[in-house]
Amino acid sequence: MSIGISKLDLRRINRMQVLKTIWELGPISRVDLSHQLKITRASITQLTNALIEEGVLIEIGEAPYQQLSEHLPKGRRKILLDVNPNYRFVLGAVISEHAVTVGLCTMHMDILDKAMLPCNEHTSQKEMIQFIISSAEQMMSDSCLKKEDVLGLGVGVMPIMASKMRIFYKNGVLDFTELKKSLSGFPEIPPVFCGNAVWLEALANADLQRNGAARKTQVYLHLGNHIQIAVLREEKSEKDYLTYSYLTERCIIRPNGRKQDGYPAGSVRAQLSLQAMQARIAEVYSKERTPFLYSATDGYIKRITLEMLYQAVEAGDHRCEEVVKDIMQDWSILLNNLVCSYQAKEIVLHHFSLTEEGFKTFRQYVSEFVGEDIARRLVCSQVEERTDFLGGCSLVMLKNFYMNGGIPQQNQVKL
Repeated sequence: MSIGISKLDLRRINRMQVLKTIWELGPISRVDLSHQLKITRASITQLTNALIEEGVLIEIGEAPYQQLSEHLPKGRRKILLDVNPNYRFVLGAVISEHAVTVGLCTMHMDILDKAMLPCNEHTSQKEMIQFIISSAEQMMSDSCLKKEDVLGLGVGVMPIMASKMRIFYKNGVLDFTELKKSLSGFPEIPPVFCGNAVWLEALANADLQRNGAARKTQVYLHLGNHIQIAVLREEKSEKDYLTYSYLTERCIIRPNGRKQDGYPAGSVRAQLSLQAMQARIAEVYSKERTPFLYSATDGYIKRITLEMLYQAVEAGDHRCEEVVKDIMQDWSILLNNLVCSYQAKEIVLHHFSLTEEGFKTFRQYVSEFVGEDIARRLVCSQVEERTDFLGGCSLVMLKNFYMNGGIPQQNQVKL
């Protein structure tokens, strides 16, 4: 005997589709929702009115004249719907090798509070967890928020930090059980969700780009001691993250190039990780040979960034020039290969620490080595180190709002 979908389940699915469409496309009218989802206008009106009554959605005004639909009677204008930014609030945290960031934001990713704990190899797992808990509790208290006012606490962990946080693979996927237990045992902490920080920051960046434009296939490229990627397809979903980071690091971009234990000679990891780039410049770095760069870094080579290298070349540190060209040739080859491999319309650069001028220089090098077509696909991430926690916020909204019809976990008793 077959069992059909109940009215309750169908309504929940339709709610999820409405919210997911707004998530992907930005503010939208009832008539466009109807055409997008192939649901009758009467049903859409009933659904959206119920969501407005619950405070989930709000009407934000009329659409611009050019967006008027030919299906509307003459003289009628579209009224746009969007998620109510204050329906609930969201806590996020990200644990990386350099810092733990924690923040509180609205449903529109407007930041209300944030905190940061600089980290090194001596910072313990206990210190990191305690910082997240104490910061989350303090932020809720400062904003006069109760547990039920907050959708959840989302925690992203950079893969390089997984073992330190006692996160290991189980049945082929990362198991966050121990971390969730450590964070969930406090009465004022809302539901906890955990995930891979690279994917979550890619989601957060896409959320910050919401402007009604069609989604583009993106490769999100994180620069650190490891080079990580996440691939977001045109329609975002929980399955969009591709765990190809370590395979990417093993790709060869300079045959018979530099060596690193466990990686092929000339691999991405051996040529382009932060440590690798610093090792390359170390061969010419000194007070006498690179005076500008030496002064800019106070003689501490680990402070070197791509931006500083560009400035050193501009300032006349001629010993840097060939090294920078070699580094940028390698970056250009990697970017070209990522575009070709994933049909990426955009490459999003994360943690590259580039100013507007530095980003312009980066693109000029890429254009020189592999062409303007690749260079124009480059954009800087809207999520940077001090706002990495937005990745955790995006995870909460995905798991505890958009993918369950706007019914928070703690409220899932009835519609």
